[in-house]
Amino acid sequence: MSLAPVPKSELLARLAAGHAARIAVLTPNRRLAQELAREFDLGQIDKGLPVWETADILPFAAFVARLYEDALYSELAARLPLLLTPAQEQELWAAAIRASKRGEALLAVPQAAADCVRAWDLAHGWRIAGALGSFPGGDDAAAFTEWSGGYAKRCEREGNTDAARLADVVAPLLGESVLRKPQLLVAYAFDLLKPQEQDFLEACAKAGIEVRSCAPESRVGQRPTLRVFPSAREELDAAAQWARARLEAGAKRIGVVVPELGLRRKEVVRVFARTLHPCHNLPGNERKALPFNVSLGAPLADYPLVRAALSILELAAGEIPFEQASRLVRSPFIAGAEAEMARRALLDAQLRRVAPAKLGLGKLIGLIEGCPVLRQQLEALFAVPRKDSASPHAWGRHFTALLAAAGFPGRSLDSEEFQARARFNETLAEFAKLERVAPQMTFRQALASLKSCSEALFQPETPDAPIQVLGVLESAGLEFDCLWVSGLTDEAWPLHAKPNPFIPPSLQKKAGIPEASSEATLARGKRITE
Repeated sequence: MSLAPVPKSELLARLAAGHAARIAVLTPNRRLAQELAREFDLGQIDKGLPVWETADILPFAAFVARLYEDALYSELAARLPLLLTPAQEQELWAAAIRASKRGEALLAVPQAAADCVRAWDLAHGWRIAGALGSFPGGDDAAAFTEWSGGYAKRCEREGNTDAARLADVVAPLLGESVLRKPQLLVAYAFDLLKPQEQDFLEACAKAGIEVRSCAPESRVGQRPTLRVFPSAREELDAAAQWARARLEAGAKRIGVVVPELGLRRKEVVRVFARTLHPCHNLPGNERKALPFNVSLGAPLADYPLVRAALSILELAAGEIPFEQASRLVRSPFIAGAEAEMARRALLDAQLRRVAPAKLGLGKLIGLIEGCPVLRQQLEALFAVPRKDSASPHAWGRHFTALLAAAGFPGRSLDSEEFQARARFNETLAEFAKLERVAPQMTFRQALASLKSCSEALFQPETPDAPIQVLGVLESAGLEFDCLWVSGLTDEAWPLHAKPNPFIPPSLQKKAGIPEASSEATLARGKRITE
């Protein structure tokens, strides 16, 4: 589908007309939507306006979900399948895996279910779901074909759909008047439209919506310079120092691209925090927003507050490794931690000499000396009545009761901790909705499902930061005053082909999936380089 382009300056001007103009802008991801909205807001501020209507800028998937909700709260609801939450979808995949012979030998079913979700999304996005069993593949591809068959049949039987198929559910409804459709729909900064996205935009055009495209305006900047470093760590140090120098020189938008950011996120945060705010983590200092933002979040379970909550629940379920119990004893998120800080540190030192490699709640309580508040909270945790089997909704309430008994979160929270707790509460609510697809669970099964839900990426909201640290693909479509692209080694650039192991490689190549072949990956790398 060929879309007529609209200049970015014209797009921003038309967005300024407000909702009466009925313009919606779609982006490939949430970060780009936020960045374009920020640019629009700055333009309105520069005009001296005291107030204006928020521009309708959102990711493609969010736009589809909004149209689905319009239909769901109308007379069309009876015709619609129910949309699974991400947790429900993964639980159904896990059930399909466990029900198969191939799944009996798997040790990490939740991880396999998460991989299935990604493969299912890829198959529908590129219109190859119907050909999964027709192309030769390995054992993984054969297993996925079997699991996807069981998953699809159960969805059809129970009247469910998922995010991967939602665009196909909504497209036939675009002619209905109950849907709030824009007059102009603009696809902004899409490097490549998937066949499913193309089909949806064509359906929008047939429904009377004007569909256009837009891209960032090209700017002539300085000639790129090349710098060579002995190691990736030294390059990262230099990039952080360069970003600080540019910030002090008055640059407003500074970009640093880091390949494999997901693997190096902790190192990146540590280096940039040390360079841009050297005393940010000193004891007693008030935690302030740092002048940089990392595009990729971390799993919710990796945040200290959530890790402590999950450890409390695991301790209530049975034995845990001593290392985990040690962190819990020293955790600031159990009531009385601030008053007993020194005594709990001494207790931890004593436990290291006498505690076994694994210990349960009763054993830990028996070993506690000199920390009456900690002992009191763990005794209250021990006193909560146990259950053998219950619904996810009942388990959600039980988990909340266990955390309350332990005095969680134990103290007043800073902004990041407050947001992490709010997101964990939302995760508990999402877990409770599993009752629709899994009516009964044991304690262990419920805790495993909650931990799986907590693996979703989370990033606390922060004030707008002038320095943006991004992965290669996240940087597409963004504009900066100055940009440092790191890690351009022969091993990292161009990106390597990474075909999905659950879909036959020949089928992925035929569909034109960029990650499926070296040729397609090279072509994409050239576009990103430009």
